[in-house]
Amino acid sequence: MRQLARLICALSLLACASASAAGLLGSRGSFYNSAFCSQYACSEPYRSGENWSYTLNTGDRAFIQREYGDPQGRISLMALFVSEAAFDADVDRQTFQNLQRSAIGFVAYSGKLEPCYGAVQTRLLLSYPASNASAVVCLRTGDAAAAALVADLSAPEPYAAPSYDKLPLNAQAGVGGPVKLLRWYFTGCTSARSTTAFLPVGIPARCTLQVDTADTGHTVISASFEYELEYRVGAASFKVTVPGRDSYARNGGGNIVTAQTSTTLRFTLPLNVRARPDRRYTAINAIGTLVFDDGSSKRVYEPLAVR
Repeated sequence: MRQLARLICALSLLACASASAAGLLGSRGSFYNSAFCSQYACSEPYRSGENWSYTLNTGDRAFIQREYGDPQGRISLMALFVSEAAFDADVDRQTFQNLQRSAIGFVAYSGKLEPCYGAVQTRLLLSYPASNASAVVCLRTGDAAAAALVADLSAPEPYAAPSYDKLPLNAQAGVGGPVKLLRWYFTGCTSARSTTAFLPVGIPARCTLQVDTADTGHTVISASFEYELEYRVGAASFKVTVPGRDSYARNGGGNIVTAQTSTTLRFTLPLNVRARPDRRYTAINAIGTLVFDDGSSKRVYEPLAVR
Protein backbone atom coordinates (compact mmCIF):
# COMPACT_ATOMS: atom_id res chain seq x y z
CA MET A 1 0.00 0.00 0.00
CA ARG A 2 2.88 2.37 0.73
CA GLN A 3 4.37 1.73 -2.70
CA LEU A 4 0.99 2.37 -4.33
CA ALA A 5 0.60 5.65 -2.43
CA ARG A 6 4.05 6.78 -3.55
CA LEU A 7 3.24 5.88 -7.17
CA ILE A 8 -0.04 7.81 -7.08
CA CYS A 9 1.77 10.80 -5.61
CA ALA A 10 4.42 10.69 -8.36
CA LEU A 11 1.81 10.48 -11.11
CA SER A 12 -0.25 13.33 -9.70
CA LEU A 13 2.26 15.86 -11.07
CA LEU A 14 3.31 17.48 -7.82
CA ALA A 15 -0.18 17.26 -6.31
CA CYS A 16 1.33 15.81 -3.13
CA ALA A 17 3.99 18.48 -2.92
CA SER A 18 3.68 21.29 -0.44
CA ALA A 19 4.37 24.60 -2.20
CA SER A 20 3.05 28.06 -2.60
CA ALA A 21 -0.01 28.07 -4.82
CA ALA A 22 1.21 31.41 -6.07
CA GLY A 23 4.48 29.80 -7.16
CA LEU A 24 8.14 30.77 -7.15
CA LEU A 25 8.03 33.31 -9.98
CA GLY A 26 8.54 36.80 -8.57
CA SER A 27 9.54 35.40 -5.17
CA ARG A 28 12.91 35.00 -3.43
CA GLY A 29 12.36 31.28 -2.89
CA SER A 30 14.78 28.41 -3.53
CA PHE A 31 14.32 26.72 -6.89
CA TYR A 32 16.88 24.01 -6.07
CA ASN A 33 14.83 22.93 -3.05
CA SER A 34 11.52 23.01 -4.95
CA ALA A 35 9.25 20.03 -5.66
CA PHE A 36 10.11 20.44 -9.36
CA CYS A 37 13.83 19.92 -8.71
CA SER A 38 13.03 16.97 -6.49
CA GLN A 39 11.01 15.35 -9.27
CA TYR A 40 13.56 16.04 -12.03
CA ALA A 41 16.73 15.52 -9.95
CA CYS A 42 18.17 18.97 -10.67
CA SER A 43 21.96 19.10 -10.77
CA GLU A 44 23.92 21.58 -8.68
CA PRO A 45 23.34 24.94 -10.39
CA TYR A 46 25.78 26.56 -12.78
CA ARG A 47 25.67 30.29 -12.11
CA SER A 48 26.72 33.19 -14.30
CA GLY A 49 25.71 36.56 -12.86
CA GLU A 50 21.94 36.63 -12.46
CA ASN A 51 21.51 33.41 -14.48
CA TRP A 52 21.22 29.95 -12.87
CA SER A 53 21.12 26.74 -14.92
CA TYR A 54 20.20 23.20 -13.76
CA THR A 55 20.51 19.93 -15.73
CA LEU A 56 17.43 17.71 -15.39
CA ASN A 57 17.18 13.92 -15.52
CA THR A 58 15.37 14.29 -18.86
CA GLY A 59 18.51 15.79 -20.43
CA ASP A 60 16.90 19.23 -20.67
CA ARG A 61 17.91 22.27 -18.61
CA ALA A 62 15.90 24.40 -16.23
CA PHE A 63 16.93 28.04 -16.11
CA ILE A 64 16.09 30.86 -13.73
CA GLN A 65 17.07 34.50 -13.66
CA ARG A 66 17.14 36.65 -10.53
CA GLU A 67 17.01 40.43 -10.53
CA TYR A 68 20.27 42.37 -10.12
CA GLY A 69 22.39 39.20 -9.96
CA ASP A 70 21.53 38.93 -6.26
CA PRO A 71 21.29 35.29 -5.05
CA GLN A 72 18.41 36.42 -2.83
CA GLY A 73 16.81 38.59 -5.54
CA ARG A 74 13.34 37.95 -6.86
CA ILE A 75 13.04 35.38 -9.66
CA SER A 76 12.33 37.36 -12.83
CA LEU A 77 12.27 34.45 -15.32
CA MET A 78 11.89 30.66 -15.25
CA ALA A 79 12.52 28.61 -18.39
CA LEU A 80 12.91 25.13 -19.81
CA PHE A 81 15.74 24.87 -22.38
CA VAL A 82 15.48 22.00 -24.85
CA SER A 83 18.26 20.71 -27.11
CA GLU A 84 16.83 20.74 -30.63
CA ALA A 85 19.18 17.90 -31.58
CA ALA A 86 17.33 15.50 -29.27
CA PHE A 87 13.92 16.82 -28.27
CA ASP A 88 10.89 14.81 -27.20
CA ALA A 89 7.77 16.92 -27.70
CA ASP A 90 5.60 14.99 -25.22
CA VAL A 91 8.25 14.96 -22.49
CA ASP A 92 9.07 18.63 -23.07
CA ARG A 93 5.42 19.61 -22.87
CA GLN A 94 4.89 17.69 -19.63
CA THR A 95 8.08 19.10 -18.09
CA PHE A 96 7.09 22.67 -18.98
CA GLN A 97 3.65 22.13 -17.46
CA ASN A 98 5.32 21.02 -14.23
CA LEU A 99 7.64 24.04 -14.37
CA GLN A 100 4.55 26.25 -14.64
CA ARG A 101 3.13 24.62 -11.52
CA SER A 102 6.36 25.48 -9.72
CA ALA A 103 6.41 29.02 -11.14
CA ILE A 104 2.79 30.17 -10.80
CA GLY A 105 0.94 27.32 -9.06
CA PHE A 106 -0.99 25.97 -12.05
CA VAL A 107 -0.73 25.23 -15.79
CA ALA A 108 -1.55 28.38 -17.75
CA TYR A 109 -0.22 27.24 -21.14
CA SER A 110 -1.10 23.63 -21.96
CA GLY A 111 -0.48 23.84 -25.71
CA LYS A 112 2.29 22.27 -27.74
CA LEU A 113 5.87 23.52 -27.58
CA GLU A 114 6.56 22.88 -31.25
CA PRO A 115 6.23 26.64 -32.00
CA CYS A 116 9.35 27.12 -29.85
CA TYR A 117 11.51 24.65 -31.79
CA GLY A 118 13.50 26.49 -34.43
CA ALA A 119 12.24 29.89 -33.25
CA VAL A 120 14.62 32.65 -34.28
CA GLN A 121 13.20 35.37 -32.08
CA THR A 122 11.10 35.77 -28.94
CA ARG A 123 7.55 34.58 -29.52
CA LEU A 124 4.62 35.39 -27.25
CA LEU A 125 2.45 32.39 -26.31
CA LEU A 126 0.28 33.92 -23.59
CA SER A 127 -0.08 37.35 -21.96
CA TYR A 128 -0.53 37.84 -18.20
CA PRO A 129 -1.35 34.22 -17.31
CA ALA A 130 -1.19 34.92 -13.56
CA SER A 131 -0.95 37.78 -11.10
CA ASN A 132 2.81 37.27 -10.77
CA ALA A 133 3.55 36.60 -14.47
CA SER A 134 3.50 38.97 -17.42
CA ALA A 135 3.95 36.41 -20.21
CA VAL A 136 4.67 32.90 -21.42
CA VAL A 137 7.14 33.11 -24.31
CA CYS A 138 9.51 31.16 -26.55
CA LEU A 139 13.19 32.13 -26.34
CA ARG A 140 16.32 30.95 -28.11
CA THR A 141 20.05 30.77 -27.40
CA GLY A 142 22.59 28.87 -29.53
CA ASP A 143 21.14 25.49 -30.56
CA ALA A 144 18.63 25.39 -27.74
CA ALA A 145 15.04 26.61 -27.70
CA ALA A 146 13.22 27.53 -24.51
CA ALA A 147 9.72 28.02 -23.20
CA ALA A 148 9.75 30.59 -20.40
CA LEU A 149 7.59 32.40 -17.87
CA VAL A 150 8.40 36.07 -17.37
CA ALA A 151 7.65 37.61 -13.98
CA ASP A 152 5.64 40.74 -13.39
CA LEU A 153 7.88 42.24 -10.71
CA SER A 154 5.48 45.13 -10.25
CA ALA A 155 3.14 42.64 -8.57
CA PRO A 156 3.44 41.88 -4.85
CA GLU A 157 5.68 38.96 -3.93
CA PRO A 158 3.78 35.64 -3.86
CA TYR A 159 2.79 34.48 -0.41
CA ALA A 160 2.48 31.03 1.13
CA ALA A 161 -0.81 29.30 0.37
CA PRO A 162 -2.32 25.79 0.69
CA SER A 163 -0.62 22.94 -1.16
CA TYR A 164 -2.15 21.52 -4.34
CA ASP A 165 -3.67 18.51 -2.62
CA LYS A 166 -5.83 20.92 -0.56
CA LEU A 167 -7.48 22.36 -3.69
CA PRO A 168 -10.90 21.15 -4.84
CA LEU A 169 -10.88 18.17 -7.21
CA ASN A 170 -12.02 20.19 -10.22
CA ALA A 171 -9.18 22.66 -9.59
CA GLN A 172 -6.65 19.83 -9.99
CA ALA A 173 -7.95 18.09 -13.07
CA GLY A 174 -11.05 19.85 -14.40
CA VAL A 175 -14.39 18.11 -15.06
CA GLY A 176 -17.32 18.39 -17.39
CA GLY A 177 -15.63 19.09 -20.73
CA PRO A 178 -13.84 22.15 -22.10
CA VAL A 179 -14.61 25.70 -21.04
CA LYS A 180 -17.13 27.42 -23.31
CA LEU A 181 -17.99 31.13 -23.16
CA LEU A 182 -21.49 31.87 -24.46
CA ARG A 183 -21.61 35.69 -24.35
CA TRP A 184 -20.27 38.66 -22.40
CA TYR A 185 -21.57 42.17 -21.75
CA PHE A 186 -21.39 45.11 -19.32
CA THR A 187 -24.30 45.26 -16.87
CA GLY A 188 -23.66 48.82 -15.63
CA CYS A 189 -21.38 51.17 -13.73
CA THR A 190 -21.73 52.43 -10.18
CA SER A 191 -20.20 55.81 -9.28
CA ALA A 192 -20.70 58.53 -6.68
CA ARG A 193 -23.27 60.03 -9.03
CA SER A 194 -25.49 56.98 -9.67
CA THR A 195 -25.69 53.63 -11.43
CA THR A 196 -25.62 54.01 -15.19
CA ALA A 197 -25.41 51.84 -18.31
CA PHE A 198 -22.31 53.78 -19.38
CA LEU A 199 -19.06 55.06 -17.85
CA PRO A 200 -19.40 58.73 -16.85
CA VAL A 201 -16.47 60.95 -17.83
CA GLY A 202 -14.41 62.32 -14.96
CA ILE A 203 -15.89 60.17 -12.20
CA PRO A 204 -14.31 56.96 -10.84
CA ALA A 205 -16.70 54.05 -11.27
CA ARG A 206 -16.87 50.30 -10.81
CA CYS A 207 -18.25 48.62 -13.90
CA THR A 208 -19.29 44.97 -14.03
CA LEU A 209 -18.57 42.77 -17.03
CA GLN A 210 -20.64 39.58 -16.97
CA VAL A 211 -19.54 36.46 -18.85
CA ASP A 212 -22.09 33.68 -19.37
CA THR A 213 -20.59 30.19 -19.67
CA ALA A 214 -21.65 26.60 -20.18
CA ASP A 215 -21.90 24.63 -16.93
CA THR A 216 -18.69 22.57 -17.13
CA GLY A 217 -17.56 22.78 -13.50
CA HIS A 218 -14.46 24.83 -14.35
CA THR A 219 -13.57 28.03 -12.52
CA VAL A 220 -11.44 31.07 -13.29
CA ILE A 221 -8.10 31.06 -11.47
CA SER A 222 -6.73 34.32 -12.89
CA ALA A 223 -7.81 37.16 -15.14
CA SER A 224 -6.26 40.33 -16.50
CA PHE A 225 -7.82 43.26 -18.33
CA GLU A 226 -6.25 45.90 -20.55
CA TYR A 227 -8.09 48.78 -22.17
CA GLU A 228 -8.42 50.93 -25.28
CA LEU A 229 -10.04 54.38 -25.37
CA GLU A 230 -11.97 55.62 -28.38
CA TYR A 231 -12.46 59.35 -28.84
CA ARG A 232 -13.25 62.02 -31.40
CA VAL A 233 -11.53 65.30 -32.22
CA GLY A 234 -13.79 67.20 -34.54
CA ALA A 235 -14.91 64.78 -37.26
CA ALA A 236 -11.93 62.44 -36.81
CA SER A 237 -12.03 59.25 -34.71
CA PHE A 238 -9.07 57.84 -32.79
CA LYS A 239 -8.21 54.85 -30.62
CA VAL A 240 -5.44 54.71 -28.00
CA THR A 241 -4.17 51.93 -25.72
CA VAL A 242 -4.38 52.71 -22.00
CA PRO A 243 -1.16 51.86 -20.09
CA GLY A 244 -1.39 49.39 -17.21
CA ARG A 245 -3.84 46.60 -16.47
CA ASP A 246 -6.22 45.28 -13.84
CA SER A 247 -5.93 41.72 -12.55
CA TYR A 248 -7.49 38.97 -10.44
CA ALA A 249 -5.93 35.81 -8.98
CA ARG A 250 -7.85 33.15 -7.08
CA ASN A 251 -5.01 32.67 -4.62
CA GLY A 252 -4.73 36.37 -3.80
CA GLY A 253 -3.62 39.61 -5.43
CA GLY A 254 -5.09 41.93 -8.00
CA ASN A 255 -7.65 44.71 -7.87
CA ILE A 256 -10.64 43.15 -9.64
CA VAL A 257 -13.62 41.98 -7.58
CA THR A 258 -14.85 38.67 -9.02
CA ALA A 259 -17.96 36.56 -8.40
CA GLN A 260 -18.58 33.13 -9.92
CA THR A 261 -21.50 30.74 -10.24
CA SER A 262 -21.71 27.56 -12.32
CA THR A 263 -22.77 29.55 -15.40
CA THR A 264 -21.72 33.18 -14.83
CA LEU A 265 -18.56 35.15 -14.14
CA ARG A 266 -18.75 38.75 -12.95
CA PHE A 267 -15.69 40.99 -13.07
CA THR A 268 -16.07 44.40 -11.40
CA LEU A 269 -13.48 46.67 -13.03
CA PRO A 270 -12.27 49.98 -11.53
CA LEU A 271 -12.58 52.47 -14.40
CA ASN A 272 -11.99 56.19 -14.66
CA VAL A 273 -11.68 58.39 -17.77
CA ARG A 274 -10.51 61.94 -17.15
CA ALA A 275 -12.38 64.73 -18.92
CA ARG A 276 -10.32 66.57 -21.52
CA PRO A 277 -11.43 69.70 -23.37
CA ASP A 278 -9.63 68.73 -26.60
CA ARG A 279 -11.37 65.42 -27.19
CA ARG A 280 -14.72 63.69 -26.73
CA TYR A 281 -14.48 60.14 -25.43
CA THR A 282 -17.00 57.71 -26.90
CA ALA A 283 -16.04 54.26 -25.59
CA ILE A 284 -13.62 52.23 -23.52
CA ASN A 285 -12.87 48.72 -24.76
CA ALA A 286 -12.06 46.03 -22.17
CA ILE A 287 -9.70 43.30 -23.39
CA GLY A 288 -9.64 40.37 -20.98
CA THR A 289 -7.60 37.18 -20.70
CA LEU A 290 -9.28 34.57 -18.50
CA VAL A 291 -7.33 31.50 -17.32
CA PHE A 292 -9.30 28.47 -16.09
CA ASP A 293 -8.46 25.56 -13.80
CA ASP A 294 -8.10 23.14 -16.74
CA GLY A 295 -5.17 25.20 -18.08
CA SER A 296 -7.15 26.79 -20.90
CA SER A 297 -7.37 30.54 -21.52
CA LYS A 298 -10.08 32.59 -23.21
CA ARG A 299 -10.11 36.14 -24.54
CA VAL A 300 -12.99 38.59 -24.30
CA TYR A 301 -13.30 42.01 -25.94
CA GLU A 302 -16.19 44.27 -24.99
CA PRO A 303 -16.83 48.00 -25.56
CA LEU A 304 -18.48 50.23 -22.97
CA ALA A 305 -19.97 53.59 -23.87
CA VAL A 306 -18.38 56.68 -22.28
CA ARG A 307 -20.42 59.86 -21.77
